[in-house]
Amino acid sequence: MSRPVKKRPYKSIVRREQASRTRSLIVDAAADLFTAEGYARTTIRAIAERAGVAPDTVYATFGSKVRVLTALIDARLAPPGVANVMDRPEARTVRDEPDQRHQLRLFARDIAALSSRVRPIYEVLRTAGAGEPEVRTVFSEMEEHRLANMRRVAEWFAARGRLRLDTERAAEVIWVLASPDVARMCCEVRGWSEAEHAAWLEDMLVSALLYDSSPPPTTSPRHSERRSAAKARDDRGRAGVRGSTSAAE
Repeated sequence: MSRPVKKRPYKSIVRREQASRTRSLIVDAAADLFTAEGYARTTIRAIAERAGVAPDTVYATFGSKVRVLTALIDARLAPPGVANVMDRPEARTVRDEPDQRHQLRLFARDIAALSSRVRPIYEVLRTAGAGEPEVRTVFSEMEEHRLANMRRVAEWFAARGRLRLDTERAAEVIWVLASPDVARMCCEVRGWSEAEHAAWLEDMLVSALLYDSSPPPTTSPRHSERRSAAKARDDRGRAGVRGSTSAAE
């Protein structure tokens, strides 16, 4: 008796590919709308229209608007097929670096690059939490997840040499310094470049975590020039005040 011939699962493969394409269309459409309109003004219907799908498809794929936003953040953090941002090749390079000092430099550069990609969308999530309880809950979940990732990073650093802090406190320090909100203040409020942000973050991590922090700071020339210009303006301002006071006398 001949064995039945097994059919190849072409249909399920096609369905998976179609679902993946649909998901990407929705995420890309949401990126444009969230950054242009903000969270509150972006509707599921608007996302669906931009993506060329039905609103029910968006709900079936993600469940809610806030989960579309978190999917967008995930897409900016890691490439397709990578479940955790700490499993990217760049993160593995940090993990496997044998020199602790250089390990911190690689991490700082990676975080600065990640921040440039994620920060605008992360800020949408953060600010939306003020008026949306569901968003606030999701934001808290993501911050806890980020802290868990920083615990892994602290363990990587500790594996290369003794730290000034225990690994839990070191993780909390890294979590604060590498925060997208700190990056926002540095880059969007103060106008730092990605390279300046990376150099500052490296300096702060070295000072906070390592016993031997003697290497010279890696602050970029542009940042040094800007600080010198600011000091010169302050000096001129003080001189002007003194001159006005003398004239009044």
